[in-house]
Amino acid sequence: MEALKLTTLAVVLASMAATAQAGIKASAVTYAGVSTVSPEQALVRLDASGATTLGFTLPAAGTKVLTFSAECTVDSLAGDSLSWTDLDIVVNGGVVAPTIGSDDAFCSAHGASGIKDDHVRASITIPIQGRAGSNTVQIKARGNYNAKGFRLANIALVVFD
Repeated sequence: MEALKLTTLAVVLASMAATAQAGIKASAVTYAGVSTVSPEQALVRLDASGATTLGFTLPAAGTKVLTFSAECTVDSLAGDSLSWTDLDIVVNGGVVAPTIGSDDAFCSAHGASGIKDDHVRASITIPIQGRAGSNTVQIKARGNYNAKGFRLANIALVVFD
């Protein structure tokens, strides 16, 4: 009887592990990212090869969850705590709310001069609409207000159920 309980438990745990793994639809991780010496919008590198687009396939259309995190800093003047870096998350060619426009700060300046003293680990999690078949994700970043530039690194992007 004890062997049957252990076997049943093993089967249940194995199926739970398979289910949890099946929930991830796409992911990308890299230490390298994007550093700019201007506030101009730039595509974010998502993996070690330098790819700026993450592609994945879905068997059916539906809502998925996207999480993006990165070490983020703003290149600003001493005393500037008003500048920021914002993101546009682009799914299948369209920018996804709430990242539309330039007034959604991903990270902000902290009054230190340059890009060395205001690092934070920032993250955003949003629902996205996936379509049956091929899907793509891109992250575009830009500096705003008086930002001279920005840096994103140590990046993780995950799309899951």
